[in-house]
Amino acid sequence: MQTPILHHYDASPFSQKAQKMLGIKGLTWQSVEMPMTAPKPELEALTGGYRGTPVLQLGADFYVDNVAIAEALDEYFAAAPSLLGATTTLIQDAFGFWSDAFFEPILRAAMATHSAEWDETFYRDREKVFPHLDFAQLRLTREKWNQQIIHQAGEFNEQLADGRHFVFGDEPSLADVHAWGMMWFIRNGLPEVSSRLEGARFLPDWERRLNDIGMGERVTADYNAASAAVHKEAVTIDAIDSLRMVSVSAIGADRGTVTGRLVCELDRQTIIAVEHPTGSYTQVHFPVRGYELKMM
Repeated sequence: MQTPILHHYDASPFSQKAQKMLGIKGLTWQSVEMPMTAPKPELEALTGGYRGTPVLQLGADFYVDNVAIAEALDEYFAAAPSLLGATTTLIQDAFGFWSDAFFEPILRAAMATHSAEWDETFYRDREKVFPHLDFAQLRLTREKWNQQIIHQAGEFNEQLADGRHFVFGDEPSLADVHAWGMMWFIRNGLPEVSSRLEGARFLPDWERRLNDIGMGERVTADYNAASAAVHKEAVTIDAIDSLRMVSVSAIGADRGTVTGRLVCELDRQTIIAVEHPTGSYTQVHFPVRGYELKMM
């Protein structure tokens, strides 16, 4: 069984989500920290061009985005507590959509609060990562986004009002991870908003339960370890030349573009084979939702 390797940086709420999933699973994992800004040549060399956070590596397979990561962890570590649980895919996906909608005012409030403190390099990088945002205008509408965060956090607080320990009952699932990542960002990046949530009765106990789960056992590693794991689990793909060349990139954000051979398109996942100088291949797994596949 491969040891999970997480490529990430800790300041990202999406990285925190992935770490929480590893904690729910009770896994020992290797942490390879990437830069916060482009370029990220070491990660891009492994993934064929993708540089977003987080990326889960299992041998020579790379899983992009937290939905694909959750599904991979449930498949590879099925004996550990399930992340997708007994609920339907539709319900879990719906909570993912809700989390994405919750992230938008959080992102805007964070940019309005902190962007004036950034150096030029980081500022320009964030402009490329989030091209739909006008940072200068955000500072003028900061309170509007704060109010939206408080409203949406209040709705989630009501979801817990019947005394349930987690979103769907007694056990945590991906839905809890989605919500917890957003609350982590609020608590750590928006203290002004966090203080205005003190009247939410049920959030603190729910957060404490998830915090108590921890993040699994984290072991610091580097790209040498990641490359060694690739070579150990090198993928051989028959008739690779017959597979179509494609590119995959995130919709609405600049996280790099992966170019490679299309291995397969599944209902929920697209798998791309990326060739490396050694002649071996890594396989990069993208969720269908949120990513654009182009034939070349």
